Amino acid sequence: MTQTRIRLTRAELYEKVWATPVRTLAKEFGMSDVGLAKICRKHDIPVPPLGYWRKTETGHKGVRPPLPPAKNGPETLDLHVRERLAPELARLAAEPVPEIAIPPELSHALVVRMEKLLAQGKETDKKLIVPKNGVLPHLLVSREQIPRSLRIMNALFLALEERGQSVSWSREEEAALTLAVDGEMVRFCVLEITESVRHVLTPDEQKHPWMAPKWDYKLTGKLQFRVDNLPYSAGVRGTWSDGKCQRLEKCIGDFIIGLRVAAAAIKKNRRETEERERRWEEERKQKEEQRRKAAEHKRKAEFVTELMRNRGEAENVRIFVKALAECAGKLEMSSEEKGDIQQVVDWTTKYADFLDPLSDLPDSIAEFVHPERRYPWLN
Repeated sequence: MTQTRIRLTRAELYEKVWATPVRTLAKEFGMSDVGLAKICRKHDIPVPPLGYWRKTETGHKGVRPPLPPAKNGPETLDLHVRERLAPELARLAAEPVPEIAIPPELSHALVVRMEKLLAQGKETDKKLIVPKNGVLPHLLVSREQIPRSLRIMNALFLALEERGQSVSWSREEEAALTLAVDGEMVRFCVLEITESVRHVLTPDEQKHPWMAPKWDYKLTGKLQFRVDNLPYSAGVRGTWSDGKCQRLEKCIGDFIIGLRVAAAAIKKNRRETEERERRWEEERKQKEEQRRKAAEHKRKAEFVTELMRNRGEAENVRIFVKALAECAGKLEMSSEEKGDIQQVVDWTTKYADFLDPLSDLPDSIAEFVHPERRYPWLN
C-alpha cells in the first residue's frame, strides 16, 4: 500500500479538526477517526467533544478551547496518508454507516453451533479456546471473551442477512466460515489480540533451557474483526479493533460497509489477476507459435537443403555411370567382364534414382508439406 506524507503544524491540524468533524477529516486523510484522534492526543491538540457538531447545526456556538503549548515533541507532525481508494470503492466506503443493535440472546444457527463447539473446548498455548477436535478459524478468543464474541457475531450475521448477504459454514472439520458479500466470497475472523513477551526461565527450566518456550502470551481482552482474504495490494481497510474509547460492538456497522469495500476490492483484484494471467497466456501462446514457426522454417530449410544435396549427388552418380559405360565400351573385354561391368552400371543407376528426390516427387512433396503423416509423433 502506498502512502503520502503530509507535514502539518499543530496549529494547522488544530484548525482542521475544529472546522471539520474528525470522522469526515479522517476519511480525507485515508485513516480512521480513532487513528486521527490518537494523533491529536499525542500532540496535545484538543478535539471537539461529543455532540459539538449537532449543537453547531442547531445554531448553538460551542466552546472552543485554545491550543495549549506542546508538552512533548516538536510543533510539526507528519501524517502518513494512504493512497485514495478507486472511485468504485470510494463510493461504497462513503455509504451511511448503519446502527446495529446487539440482541440479548443468541439466535443465529451458526452462532449457536459455535457456542456448542466451544463449550467444552481446550486452551491453546496462547490461552485461546478451540474445539476438542480441530479449530474455528473464524473465532479465536479466550474463554472469558467467548460470550461477548458470540453476541457480536450473532448481531453481525443477522444484520448481513437482513441486507441480502449470506453466511455459510460447512460442517467439515476446520472448515472456514465465509460471507457472500455482493456475490464475492469473503473470509473473516473475530480474534482476541494477544501480546507476546520473551519467556523468563524458571529455576527448573534453567537446567534444560532448550525445552522451555521462547515466548509467553498475554491476553489483552481486546477483540478485532479481520478480513482474511483481502489482497495485500488492495489498499483498503482490513481490521477493526477495540480501542481506548471504541468497542467492537460499535464497529459492526462500519465493518458491514468495510466488508462491501473488501468484497469489491477482492473482486477487482481477482479480475485484474485473471486479466493478467490471460495476457500472460496469450503471450505464451504467441511465443510458442513463434518458436513453432521458427522450428518449421528450420525443418523445411534443412529438408530442401537435403533434397538439393541428394539431387546433386544423384546427378554426379549418373555422370559417373555414363563415364563408366563409355569407358567400358572402348575396352576389349570378355562377355563375363562385360556382364560384371553391366551389374555395376545397373546398380549405380538404381542408386542414383534412389538418391534423386525427383524420382519420387509426390513422396518428397508430401514429406515436405505433411511431415506428421510420416512422423506421427509430431502431432
